Amino acid sequence: MLLNEFIPVDKSSAIRAFLFSLLTDEKVEVICENELPDDAVSALNCLDLFGKTVEKENGVFKISGKTQMPQQAVDCGNSATMMHLLTGISVFLGSDLKLIGDGSLMSRDHSDFTDAAELYKGCFVETALTKESAQLKSFHLLAMLRKGGKLHFRSRTRRNTEELLAVMGVKLTESEGLIEVFPVESLHGYRVTLQKDPSSAFIAACAAFICGRSFEISDVYPERSRLEPFAFLERSGYSVGIKYEKGGCIVSGEPKICKAEKNIAVGKDEVAAVIDEIPFIAYMAARNGLDFRIGNAEWLRNKESDRISETVKRLSLMFRSEEFEDGFKVSGSTEVSLKGEIPHSFDHRMEMLSSLIALDRGIGFEADPSYKISFPKFYELLRYLKNE
Repeated sequence: MLLNEFIPVDKSSAIRAFLFSLLTDEKVEVICENELPDDAVSALNCLDLFGKTVEKENGVFKISGKTQMPQQAVDCGNSATMMHLLTGISVFLGSDLKLIGDGSLMSRDHSDFTDAAELYKGCFVETALTKESAQLKSFHLLAMLRKGGKLHFRSRTRRNTEELLAVMGVKLTESEGLIEVFPVESLHGYRVTLQKDPSSAFIAACAAFICGRSFEISDVYPERSRLEPFAFLERSGYSVGIKYEKGGCIVSGEPKICKAEKNIAVGKDEVAAVIDEIPFIAYMAARNGLDFRIGNAEWLRNKESDRISETVKRLSLMFRSEEFEDGFKVSGSTEVSLKGEIPHSFDHRMEMLSSLIALDRGIGFEADPSYKISFPKFYELLRYLKNE
C-alpha cells in the first residue's frame, strides 16, 4: 500500500526553508505539496514579525520583503530547531532577538547555544561542537556567515543547513571532521521543493510492520544519515528496502521474517543519526526478541521530555529494561504480558510510541494532540493500516 498521503514534509527542511528567508532580501519560494507539521507552521507564522510577506498559491509559499528586526518576542512554540536557528540568524543580522516558547521548550537546557553565542563578537571563529547535534552545528554555521569560521565535529549529522546555504551562495568546504565557512555580505534568494520527512516515514514503517502490511513511501528526503534508522529495522529482522532515485528515494517494506542480529547496539558514532528514532528502534527490536542497548545518548534527556526515562517507562511494561545516565538497555527475550497502563507525555514522539505499543498489544490508547508537532496525519495513518 502507498502511504504517501499521510507523510508530512520533512520538518527540518521546512523550518530551514522558511527561516533562511530572513537571511536574504531576495524572493524565496517554498514548494510544499504535503501537510506542514506544527513546528514548521510556527516557523512560517513568525515571518511577518520580520517584515516578510507570505503568499500561498497552488502549493507554493512565496516569501518577499526586506528583513527587519521584530519589535516583540518571537514565539517558537515547541520547536527547539526554530529557537536555535533564530539564535544563529540573529548573530548574522547583528541584533539580539527575544525568543519564547511553550513550557516544554522553555524548560529545556539551551546552554550549549547561549555559551556558543559568546564566541561571536565580530571575528573569525574556530571551534568544535560540544554536542553532536545538527541544531548546534547549524547555529555555528549561521553565526559564522559574516566573518567566516571553522567548525570541527566528530559525527556526521543531517545536512539540511549546508545544502540550503550552498544554494544561497555561501562557500563551504568540507573535509573529514571539519567545515570551513567563508564570509558573505549578502545571500541569494532560492526556490526549494520540500520532500517527505524520513523520521515520519520511519514511524509509518514501524506501524505498517506492526499491522502486518506491505508499504511504500516515495519522494522521501534522501540524505543517507537521515535514513540510517531503517538500517536498524533491517538489522532487527524486518524486510526494508531503500531505492534512491534522482532527487529522492523510495522506502518500502513487507511483513516477512528476515535474518536478525542477536543483539542491537547503537554505537557512539551512530547516535546522532538516529537520535529521534531511538525509542522506536528499541521497541521494534525488543518485540522481535532481540536485546537492545544504547549509550552516549545524554542528549535524549534534553528533548521535549527525558526520552531515556520515558522510553524505559514504556518498555519496562513488557521487557526487562535498565536505565543508565547516558542510555538504556532492553532484554527482548524476557517479554511478559503488559503490566500497567501505557503512559502519556506531552512529547510527540513518546505519544506516538505509546500509540504503536497499544496498537501492537491490541488495547486502546488515545494520544494527546502533541503528535501533530511532527506528524499531523499519524492517527489517520493508523486507521488506514488497521482497516485496509
